[in-house]
Amino acid sequence: MIPARILKFLGIIFLCVIGLAFLSVSIGQAGNGWGANYELIWLRFPRTLAALTAGLALGIGGATQQGLFRNPLADPGLTGVFGGALLGIATLLAINDSWVWEHAWSIPASAFTGAMLTSILLVALNGKKSTTRLILTGLGLNAFTAAGTLIIATRFSASRDILISGMTGDWLGLATLELIFIPTILCGVASLFLLTQFLALDRLSLGEEMAQSLGVNVAVTRRTCVLFTALAAAAATCLVGQVAFIGLLAPHFARAIAGPRHALVLPLSGLLGAGLLLLADTAGRSLWPQAPLSAAAMTALLGAPVFVWIASRQND
Repeated sequence: MIPARILKFLGIIFLCVIGLAFLSVSIGQAGNGWGANYELIWLRFPRTLAALTAGLALGIGGATQQGLFRNPLADPGLTGVFGGALLGIATLLAINDSWVWEHAWSIPASAFTGAMLTSILLVALNGKKSTTRLILTGLGLNAFTAAGTLIIATRFSASRDILISGMTGDWLGLATLELIFIPTILCGVASLFLLTQFLALDRLSLGEEMAQSLGVNVAVTRRTCVLFTALAAAAATCLVGQVAFIGLLAPHFARAIAGPRHALVLPLSGLLGAGLLLLADTAGRSLWPQAPLSAAAMTALLGAPVFVWIASRQND
């Protein structure tokens, strides 16, 4: 039974997200409003849809990572998964950039490969060590993947601009229905699967031995959650580029509202993630229309102080 207070919050947040979606398709460099024949709606709709689905996947993916690693600082951007996804795309562009744009499916495929390899490295290098080591490992992987992407961007000038904009979280402006079709579906698939893992994540929060005694196959749960969080991060990267802190902020706010139960935290994190990313993108291009800020810059303005605050309260 969901408490009335939580239902009220869910309703308010849902209405806010709907309102932000309408605001997003009403604001842009081409002018405010929807156009004489609603042409501006269709021009901005792919960007709005990309922000919504990417934010949903990142919110749920972040909540899953935090539950899986039992670390409130875990986030696809901070654990290197974003960087791995972008490095996968960069590697494919370096091999044959013209072929990539003729085969749109190859972009999410390469992003998933990079994100999955980074996730495997994160788990292998961290093992069952401290929460501090998890974040340090993730930051190290982030630095490594960022260096790899920068090297490719420097050596292959044809892909330089697109990779730099991806590293700064500025791909939403490139959204078209053709480019976002596959990543949007993948975001939905990953999010739906991760929503089913609420009970296992609740039991994992009690410790691996307790979870096993309660019937959780810890190894299988870990593998599948890592797989689908990598898929969520990879698909979101294809839509937005690298945008940190959504996967950190959304679950943190969700737990503050709904408590620790993942049956509530996961969907609420998805809703908050969608709203936060959409708000960041809309604010970035409406406050400074002549020189819009990327969604990544806007989320960092809020996320960095909150990250420092959460980190200062952790006892390893």
